Amino acid sequence: MKKNLLPALAMLCMSHGAAAQTPQVITDSRYVRGATWAFGRIARLQTNGATIARQGFCYAEQPSPTINDQVNSSTLTHEGTIYWLQDLKPATMYYMRAYATTTDGQTVYGDVIKFCTVPKGNVTYSLWRGSADDATYKRIDDAIKGACYYFNNMCYTTRDFDVAYSPGTPTADCNYTDRPHMNVGANASYQRTGTIMHEMQHGLGLQNYSTQWCGNIMRSGDGRGYWLGDRVTEALHFWDNNTTSRLNGDNIHMWPYGVNGAHEDDGSQELYIANAMLCQALGEDGLEHNYQRFADPYYSLLQEDGEKLYLRCEAESRGRYTAFLMVTKTGSLRWVEMSDGEALKNDSAAWTTTFTPANQYYQLRNVATGRYLTYNGTAFTTVARTEPRESENLHLMPGRVDVDGLRGYWIIHPQEGWYPSCLQANANGATGSATFDLSNSAEAQRWLVETASQVEMMAVKAKESAQNKLGDLLRNVRALRNVAHTETVEGTDAALDAAIADIEQRSAGAETSADVQPLFAEARQAAMAFLRGAVPTRSTRPFVLTFLMQNPMLQDNAEGWSQQPSGVSYDCAEFYQQAFDFCQTVEELPAGTYQFTVKAFQRPGKSSECYANEVTAEVYAGEQAVAMAHIKAGERADELGGTEVAVGGKYIPNDMQAASLYFKKNNKYLNKVETDLTTDGGSLTVGLRCSDMPSSYWVIFSDITLNYLGDKTKTGISDVRAATASQAATYTLDGRRVETATQLRKGIYVSEGRKMVVK
Repeated sequence: MKKNLLPALAMLCMSHGAAAQTPQVITDSRYVRGATWAFGRIARLQTNGATIARQGFCYAEQPSPTINDQVNSSTLTHEGTIYWLQDLKPATMYYMRAYATTTDGQTVYGDVIKFCTVPKGNVTYSLWRGSADDATYKRIDDAIKGACYYFNNMCYTTRDFDVAYSPGTPTADCNYTDRPHMNVGANASYQRTGTIMHEMQHGLGLQNYSTQWCGNIMRSGDGRGYWLGDRVTEALHFWDNNTTSRLNGDNIHMWPYGVNGAHEDDGSQELYIANAMLCQALGEDGLEHNYQRFADPYYSLLQEDGEKLYLRCEAESRGRYTAFLMVTKTGSLRWVEMSDGEALKNDSAAWTTTFTPANQYYQLRNVATGRYLTYNGTAFTTVARTEPRESENLHLMPGRVDVDGLRGYWIIHPQEGWYPSCLQANANGATGSATFDLSNSAEAQRWLVETASQVEMMAVKAKESAQNKLGDLLRNVRALRNVAHTETVEGTDAALDAAIADIEQRSAGAETSADVQPLFAEARQAAMAFLRGAVPTRSTRPFVLTFLMQNPMLQDNAEGWSQQPSGVSYDCAEFYQQAFDFCQTVEELPAGTYQFTVKAFQRPGKSSECYANEVTAEVYAGEQAVAMAHIKAGERADELGGTEVAVGGKYIPNDMQAASLYFKKNNKYLNKVETDLTTDGGSLTVGLRCSDMPSSYWVIFSDITLNYLGDKTKTGISDVRAATASQAATYTLDGRRVETATQLRKGIYVSEGRKMVVK
């Protein structure tokens, strides 16, 4: 028996030994690609005792590349090793993965990355020699050729540059027009590829006042800070091999890799590729590379041909959790309320997508009808075709805001100009064509594109989201109960406590978001019933009803308000040289006295002259209004930050950042207005307005609050000349019980939940 076991044991030991010698390679999921180049990293290579002979990336046009297909032959060194795939076909779908081969010939592979190269760029130039000598001319020409080489291999853009030798130009410059013009000066240190790439970036829309680079949407800090697009951030995280790099800049520079002068040009391929990489990523995020042309399309939705997908509008008011885009019997588009289970069984709500590498556009086809989503020149609808045409080409541009772990997409029809048409969800299930809006607030223009498993996941997310929002509402309602108050209707407090407890219990037991939705109205009704039966003890501590307003914090946008301000940043909003009426109406309120407050000021003219001018703006609630605070009301002897201006030896804010700091520091810019609402269940309009905002007039505001001071007709205080303690318990305000039949002295007492004053 032992003799028979020995060979088996030996083979078992050999197999364990072989397993111990098998390495493991993990592909970094991050990558960068251009037109003919792609770049990857190996996240981890675990040798497990084996000796590695070769490692890198293999790639092919089929899904499972091996080293028998193609392997990279070049590497770059930047925060580790970058594997460089070259000579790729432009506008082609590829698959790549990391590999490692041992000295004994064993090869292991990492996970596959699917990507699509973009069409090859066509950046060209004409060079006017002028007075340049041969050496200067050759140096400039070589530098331009180098810049075109990097841009054309990494970027999908077409631009023709007019370049001239201009000895009077200190360094170099370039404008942003339909055909950009570049001047290159006599300083030889600026006659290099890095400088030319920097200047070409100006001609490609970067660092330019008329593009998104200097707008208020794609840059933080009022359009002068970090770039907010995902594509740029993803590229930087790959290139710098971290999770923290961000693209920053002022109005004419960018960091990193901007080559903002000869001192930043080290002549390396790593620098020039990174600059071109960011150029392409900026175009995909929304920067206008071509003069007055739209952003660059790309393979943004990692779909599989034939897989069923389901479209829902990102906006909650347009059915984010409750409705799906579908085709009607007449071929039109509507978003229709249905459960997740109903949608998964209804192919009229299912779509498939295809992607065309040649133009980087998608086509969407309805599963039930076979009809393509199309744009007919005025509207989005569907059309019956066997093959899609140009009118069915769609640019799917991702949003920048997470929606329960997913990203919405603008579904855009490619058109000339910066403002093409996109599919929008309108009210009551309708859809329409809208002018593209790049802001985060344009939720009605963005669509979640979900697989069947993501639809099921969103059902769970929908319930959790509804429960969380209901919890926030109930915390605000409970806060009303915690304000010192007097009941004007006996049992008001107990009724609110019972209502909150019941709503919380039913929310916890909800199975779907649909079970939670009715509880929002019940929570609000409970709050209103409480306000009708209680008054605050002190006017300085009112009931705070700000939670009933839409977007009072002015975060990211002005949704819920009557108009969009000139700018929104640092939790502030502003209007500049623009008449406005910025307001919203809060409905179904109890009768009583309301107080609307906002920190705000107006600078009536330039800083140097505004002290002599009167304010023209006001804060209002209902029919009542007060003049807005003058900017001089909050002047300071010391600086706080941001951009400030000294007037008469004192400082005042001069940008949004400074204004936000002034608002936080004191209440000198606090504006208050009170008004009475006489109709129970009525509505109240609150806001700020100005009909006269001439040149340099500036209004900025933050910290909006709506307070309820109670119904003056139900003060809860009895006024009597003399009184005796009632049979029910009577207490002094400090909590001491007064004996029954005791003659009460002058003062305020509490009996049966009501106050009474003895005079």
